[in-house]
Amino acid sequence: MFAVRGPDAWEDPYQQNLALIRQRILGFARRRLVPHEADAAAAEDIAQACIVALWERYPEKRELEEMMAIAIGTARNKIAQFRRDRELHPGAAAEPAQTEDVFVRVAARETVDRFLRAMLQLAPRCRELLRLKLIEECDYAEMRLRLGIAGNIYEMTKRCHQALLRLVGGAAK
Repeated sequence: MFAVRGPDAWEDPYQQNLALIRQRILGFARRRLVPHEADAAAAEDIAQACIVALWERYPEKRELEEMMAIAIGTARNKIAQFRRDRELHPGAAAEPAQTEDVFVRVAARETVDRFLRAMLQLAPRCRELLRLKLIEECDYAEMRLRLGIAGNIYEMTKRCHQALLRLVGGAAK
């Protein structure tokens, strides 16, 4: 039986660090972009992308100072990429996101935040199974080989997916 555990004691400070870093990176991006080069939504997208990159690429980093240094470097790169993209496609940046429905953007951002919080609450093994299945789109045989699991990988992944749905607030059978 592959039981889903509650959040570990060490995960809570990690989540708090991620939230603090997101706020600092958001301020960093706003100071550099808003209002002359972009709107606040672009700064928030950059901040969110930095947190996702930190979470995916550096899961072993737990110290706030170390995480912040990585996030600042990532933010600088993302801001530079944003500026390069704007120079390459000036028409795309000329029409601000005002035409979009603000409520749709806020709801989408809240959904992504809720999903990331739920992923952080899962056990590391479940996170890795779901990352391989949902993000890298591996088949079950490849997942079994990469993780070195001899059991029924389909059932393990199914239980992890159900746990994720419960944490996000969706219906899970």
